[in-house]
Amino acid sequence: MRPAGFNPKARWDRRIPADTRVDPEKLNERIDVLVFFQAGKVYPRVFFWKHKKYKIRNITYNWQERRGQEMLNYYSVSTGIDLYQISFNNATLSWRIDKIIE
Repeated sequence: MRPAGFNPKARWDRRIPADTRVDPEKLNERIDVLVFFQAGKVYPRVFFWKHKKYKIRNITYNWQERRGQEMLNYYSVSTGIDLYQISFNNATLSWRIDKIIE
């Protein structure tokens, strides 16, 4: 009788392969963003991605998450046609497009 969880093909000297599945909705690409500041808050207005300008018509939702020392500010933004999730990292001072929400 084999112990529960026993895998005869597993070996201690094998490297576990990385998950190679790619979620087409997750982009994680760097972008440039023009923002508007009002009353201590940041409002993204335009972002540039793949040499194209996207005017933000509406911020549908925003939230923050802490990852170690980093604070990530997320924005769900609408261009009137599509909905995108973009984020600002306060440690690297960089913007990223995280996903296209359809």
